Amino acid sequence: MSNKYKLNLSKYSTHGIIINNVGDNKIVLDVGCNDGYIGRVFDSSNVFYGLDNSKESVKKAKHIYEDAIYYDLNNLVKLPWDIKFDLIIFSDVLGHVLYPNKVLRYFVKNYLKRNGLAIISLPNIANWQIRIKLLFGKFEYTDAGILDKTHLHFYTFKTADNLVKEAGLKTIKVYVGSSFLGYVIKYLPFLKELLATGIILINDR
Repeated sequence: MSNKYKLNLSKYSTHGIIINNVGDNKIVLDVGCNDGYIGRVFDSSNVFYGLDNSKESVKKAKHIYEDAIYYDLNNLVKLPWDIKFDLIIFSDVLGHVLYPNKVLRYFVKNYLKRNGLAIISLPNIANWQIRIKLLFGKFEYTDAGILDKTHLHFYTFKTADNLVKEAGLKTIKVYVGSSFLGYVIKYLPFLKELLATGIILINDR
């Protein structure tokens, strides 16, 4: 099966923003790690562990990460590593699970250090393209993107903030993901709800 999600390193992309906020000398848990593409761009000062529900992706991630395992986020079980992480990344994964608030709380409570950070990215359902489609009565799922057919939940900036608050996190920085219109949003930030494709939240406990 082909992998429909690839690393996007453009300046204002969700991946680019996440990578710019990882930092150095961290023990990182990448929840929904795909084939380990986020960890691939870092040197050995950061140590990555990964979870994914694709055995094929996990097999590839094992060559890049300290370890990676197959994991179903709809069935929360204890991880095999006795580790508290400096950083946990949820890159466009919470919208695909049955109970995203439950998943987020579980990992924050059990695996995030007291002074650790969580980076969460979610698709912005209030994007202008989706609004126009709705105006004409269209809500058609796609193979990838905001209307990915495997999405179970959709978010706006407000509901994304509510999600992290319910997990006991405090948002310290909000970023806007948009590979094509990020430059426009930088100078016209009041348009972020309309133009953003991704919502990226940096959170601490």
